[in-house]
Amino acid sequence: MPPQWSFSVGGARVTGGLPETGAWAHVLGQYDAETGTARLYVNGRAAGEEVAVTPVAGEGAFQIGRARGAQGYRDRWQGEIGDVRAYDRIVVASEVRGLATRAPRRLGHWALDTAPDGLAPEEGGGAPLKLGPGASLYRLDDPCDPLDLECGQDFPLEMDGDGHLRLDGVTGHAATDAPVVDTSGSFTVSVRVRLADDEPAGPMTAISQGGEHGDAFKVRFDPENSSWDLVMAHADAPGAPETVLSRIESPDGNSGPGHRVTVVHDASARQVSLYVDGVKFDEGGTADFAAAWKSTGGLQLGRGSTADGWGEYLHGAVDSVFAYEGALSEEEIRQLPWLPAVGR
Repeated sequence: MPPQWSFSVGGARVTGGLPETGAWAHVLGQYDAETGTARLYVNGRAAGEEVAVTPVAGEGAFQIGRARGAQGYRDRWQGEIGDVRAYDRIVVASEVRGLATRAPRRLGHWALDTAPDGLAPEEGGGAPLKLGPGASLYRLDDPCDPLDLECGQDFPLEMDGDGHLRLDGVTGHAATDAPVVDTSGSFTVSVRVRLADDEPAGPMTAISQGGEHGDAFKVRFDPENSSWDLVMAHADAPGAPETVLSRIESPDGNSGPGHRVTVVHDASARQVSLYVDGVKFDEGGTADFAAAWKSTGGLQLGRGSTADGWGEYLHGAVDSVFAYEGALSEEEIRQLPWLPAVGR
């Protein structure tokens, strides 16, 4: 039997959850005197089955890192322990989730309004996105009236700035030199994207981050199914299995604000989700994913890894890119790009 967390009260024990070497876990044991039951929570979620308990008095000192047995102290903890809390009341489910979850930390926001020397700056001074051949910035310097029928001028995709990035679908891309998110942990990545064609000729990747042989994640448009797809590779290896989530959408044809696509990887739940315009489908919007790996390549806009190297170049525009350590909630995703940069 694999190792499990456990919580013991008066001879009764609740077990569940899988410890991982080198990974932090939030573990909470709870005894409810009113119902006479004990419950165990691991990383904010109930683990194992609730059990009936006959409590016994414990008059000794509160111990951290060891337990008392018939022959003295035993079961000494080897590892790290932090943020220990004790309550003389029930901790409700919403509190458990809050205690177990670290607030997401913004790692980057690229407004894509300027690119001095071919480098689109990150607003907090982080790594810039370097524009490749076939990538250019559009700026709304002298707008015409959008109600004027003769106004054929483009407008920024996202209203957090006065520009966006145009990609030619041949070589156009932008990338950081190093990884932005740790793809082996929880992360959120979001970008607004608009396709230039009514009938794209092939798959096109809007955003990705990967390693030597493939992408840890990528979001691409698949014209065969007319869908935005989140593709999660199970390993950095040629031909690795993939988990795919899809959302049906029509191509933009170079008009309108496009769509905000958002990837959320929740490492504690071992799940990945795809949001389009702040909405996740109840069915098919989330998938179990226990094969996360740490990518070594930079964050890519407008291209993805293929069997023949870089490919799936995007013909269209991207704007207002966000990257977070941690999993944003659905409410927070809907607030992009106006979500405050808490945690920086």
